Amino acid sequence: MEKQSAPKLPVDVIDPQVEGRTSQSERRGRTATRWLKIAVGTFVVLSYLHWRGAVVDWHGTTSEESLSAEFSWEQLVPSEKFNWAPCYEKFQCTRLSVPLDYAKPEGSKAAIAVIRFPSKYPVGHEKWRGPILYNPGGPGGSGVDFLTAPGLADGFASVIGDDYDHVSFDPRGIAYTTPLAEIFTTPAERATWNLRDGPLINSTDDALSIAYAQSVILGKLAEERIKDVAEHVSTAVVARDMLSITRAYGREKILYWGFSYGTVLGITYASMFPDLSNKFVQDNIERLIVDGVVDTVNYYKAAWSNNLLDTNAVLSLIWESCAASSACPLHEPTPEAVEKRVLSVIDSLKTNPLPIVNGADYGVLDWDMAWKAFFFRLYSPFDGIPQFFSSLADLERGDGRAMYHSAKFPDTSFECKCDGKRVRPGPLILETWLPIACSDGDDVTGEDLSTLKKHYEEIYETSAFANFWFKLHTACTGWRVRPAERFAGPFVGNTSFPLLFIGNTADPVTPLWAANKMSKGFKDAALLTQNTPGHCSLAATSLCTAKHVRGYFRDGTLPSNGTVCETAEHIFPPDNASLVPKKTLSADEEVLYEAMRSLSNSFAPPRLGF
Repeated sequence: MEKQSAPKLPVDVIDPQVEGRTSQSERRGRTATRWLKIAVGTFVVLSYLHWRGAVVDWHGTTSEESLSAEFSWEQLVPSEKFNWAPCYEKFQCTRLSVPLDYAKPEGSKAAIAVIRFPSKYPVGHEKWRGPILYNPGGPGGSGVDFLTAPGLADGFASVIGDDYDHVSFDPRGIAYTTPLAEIFTTPAERATWNLRDGPLINSTDDALSIAYAQSVILGKLAEERIKDVAEHVSTAVVARDMLSITRAYGREKILYWGFSYGTVLGITYASMFPDLSNKFVQDNIERLIVDGVVDTVNYYKAAWSNNLLDTNAVLSLIWESCAASSACPLHEPTPEAVEKRVLSVIDSLKTNPLPIVNGADYGVLDWDMAWKAFFFRLYSPFDGIPQFFSSLADLERGDGRAMYHSAKFPDTSFECKCDGKRVRPGPLILETWLPIACSDGDDVTGEDLSTLKKHYEEIYETSAFANFWFKLHTACTGWRVRPAERFAGPFVGNTSFPLLFIGNTADPVTPLWAANKMSKGFKDAALLTQNTPGHCSLAATSLCTAKHVRGYFRDGTLPSNGTVCETAEHIFPPDNASLVPKKTLSADEEVLYEAMRSLSNSFAPPRLGF
């Protein structure tokens, strides 16, 4: 009997001139179980994970005793040099001591929580290629939580190289970095405040007034409680921290990949540090990628006014994908009919909110909850939208349990514990966002309600999701703490190595227009476009993008102007997928494609804002 060859993987089109997706990929999930299934089926991932278990001893981190002991950041003594300790099973952690205020280097200190997934080569080895720093977005995202997400660090090492240290850190005021910028003194106080989250602006007549009043309260609390910390958490200071991390490695130039708000941080870094011998040259960059690019000028104005320019494009692709697939739970023959059906189901909650009692999961499912849930699924449409549409189909039948479970915020399962241990706030909440974003931004405390209303109306012209997005600007109108150091441009540079900008054609919160705009300020910078919906390039799997990212970091090669990378994914599998020809991959391409798919599956697109 003739031996059958293994089936070829579906692949994206690499040629920039080819338009449209060329094949179907299976729907993706982001659970650990799904990731393991993919890994088990992939030779490269299996061999890599097996190898990782053999090399950690190279760095002195694999004793059974050290891994079994409970890790505590508080046990790490801050130092101006790296004192790496084993943590999180296969990582190493340290606390880097830096000036709280870089203008006063002998004054008070901050301790930056730094984590790395170490290279297979020790630092200084001739084959060690250096540390790549990652920022997960926010502002307020924890780099520790980001890098330790199941499969993520392995994915970066597989795609870019296991001869790098893959490094992240908690920015100023966040998570395990100290001092902390937490407005609320106890978890109970924080939970109580979050439960007061006001309605969307078009839900009630007083929604805007409530949001404005809440911003004033938080601003006053911050001024009373954390002013001395909040003055030192700006993006400019974090950019200096990244330079400190790089120099603690004994290097002058940074390797960096920043996502979402991490693009603001990367662009700020690229603009801040000119060569002392030539003020017109920024000489601290070896490689720098910004992915899911924020209009940094707009960010520093505290405007948050042009983020939704491509949101409707995401919606259009969702309607089209559902109409083309009988697998869509809300399938209709035309995109227009799909849109009408989806919005009708959600709008039914305006007049008929549902009481939900499902064991310990209980509450009222209303329109605000469903609308917010829909918006956040746009960040990762390839797995988020199928799940959301399945919940909508249940809701259409009168069962709102799945929708309520996925949409509830804040978490109603909060439990007060009195064991004296610190309980970290959840990721990307208003409390952690305010000290960074509002301190970075222009002072907008003079704006009144009529000005805010006009601001909202202008955003609403670009997207119906403005009724949620308006809170970002409004939240800063009550913020009065100003930073000790603030950099607000110009965002230009003749960098020591060209930057790589990456943008999706249908990103719900960072439009491609912003990537194009910001790239023009940096000499010889390249813009890589990925033809896909979702926030940041890793919201989908593209072999083309993987090749360019790997080539940029390892060899310094940049994509040519106008390069567009395709993907092989669909939100819903089209009924005619079998008619689409598949491109045959080489053995090396299969390995890289599978590594990129594993990385994409492990990556949760960061929430921009809060």
